[in-house]
Amino acid sequence: MFKLIRMMKRRPGLTPQQFGDELRRLDAASPDRVVVSLSTGEVALGGEAPPFDGMAAHYFATLEGARAAAGGVADAVVCDEHLMAQKPNPAIGLKIIRTVYRRRDLTHAEFKDYWLKNHSRLEDRVIAESPVQRIIASFAVPEPGRDPAFDGMVELYFRDVADIRAMFAGPIPAMMRKDEENFVQMDAPAVRLVALELASRGGL
Repeated sequence: MFKLIRMMKRRPGLTPQQFGDELRRLDAASPDRVVVSLSTGEVALGGEAPPFDGMAAHYFATLEGARAAAGGVADAVVCDEHLMAQKPNPAIGLKIIRTVYRRRDLTHAEFKDYWLKNHSRLEDRVIAESPVQRIIASFAVPEPGRDPAFDGMVELYFRDVADIRAMFAGPIPAMMRKDEENFVQMDAPAVRLVALELASRGGL
């Protein structure tokens, strides 16, 4: 599954609801599906002020379709999305959005390969042993001569804020950070925020 991600700030004078409506109306060459996420204003795992107010993910059946829609959009990132793990009948209210950069000595392919083949085993444990309901990983598709805004993005879904706090109070974050040392640039700046995912349009 391919998607075009845009992270945007809310214009002064717009309410969060109006901003969400604007994100829903964004046209990216008639994508198959659009998912809009609005920042709640909270951060997670060492983040500071939320770097953006909303994120629109436009989904496409092909990489070519996503790239065509991204043409000329400076802040767009084309990604390959993978559902890593989820509970049966997940109950979803909020999510943490986190971006990461690959370790400097790894290629994009090596970074993605480690995540899918090794880190994914720990994500299965996260689902089994914590309140996390669903984990989605997205990998930026590299383009010649252009560095993406991030190499990877993880979306951790929860029922509510209490479950987010419970997860961070337990051993899961330390376990995940330890393994991330194998493929993530740990000292790089990263987006870490809590968001509400609005109803999506369309479906594949």
